Amino acid sequence: MQTGLITDIGKVRKINEDSCAVHGEGEFPYGVVADGMGGHEAGEVASRMAVDIIENHLGHNLEEGMSFAETGEVIRQAFICANNIIYTYAKNHYKIMGMGTTATLAMIYKDNIITAHVGDSRAYKIDSSGIKQITRDHSYVQELVMRGELTPQAAKNHPKKNFITRAMGAEDVVKVDITIQDYEGETILLCSDGLTNFVDDDEIFENISGSASLDEALGKLVELANERGGRDNITIVALGRE
Repeated sequence: MQTGLITDIGKVRKINEDSCAVHGEGEFPYGVVADGMGGHEAGEVASRMAVDIIENHLGHNLEEGMSFAETGEVIRQAFICANNIIYTYAKNHYKIMGMGTTATLAMIYKDNIITAHVGDSRAYKIDSSGIKQITRDHSYVQELVMRGELTPQAAKNHPKKNFITRAMGAEDVVKVDITIQDYEGETILLCSDGLTNFVDDDEIFENISGSASLDEALGKLVELANERGGRDNITIVALGRE
């Protein structure tokens, strides 16, 4: 499995509040991206906790031969576990009370893509025909789009486009969206909104399809986001068949 990973502080922020990981070996290759929030380094703590707890839970609970439903449930429980620990930790440390994070994971398992996400960090699948967003943002503007009150184009420039409606660690209970769909050799890309706020989907497609390697493509995408201001941390993870 070919993989790529990059995280960049951007041009404005003093701290990188994003965290990520990618695992390309074994029966359960996956990537995960988390974009923390809360200020005073709280976002950095929340995102790192989310990635570490999810990795640890999957490492101890995934077993060969699992069904798709069983695998999806292990992933969901990993998110639930991370949410509970982050929420409790924040509640007991007043300086970072209210911290939270997005979390988005994609796993390639037996010719299927299993995704799990909370927040607005995105998962895409990319092949020679184009790019398609797998996840649906848990955000205020996405709700307006779904209700027909806002066009997708207008949503890109809406002043509240970064207001998310769901986050890990923000409450004691979290709803995790799980999807399972066919995998036909596409490149799977996960990213924080530090990329998608400044780089269009078509530009992501062009860089992935036109680069010699995933590492080269991800580097170009970070450069592009920074050229356009780099006003947020930028994190991208990608994986796909050789």
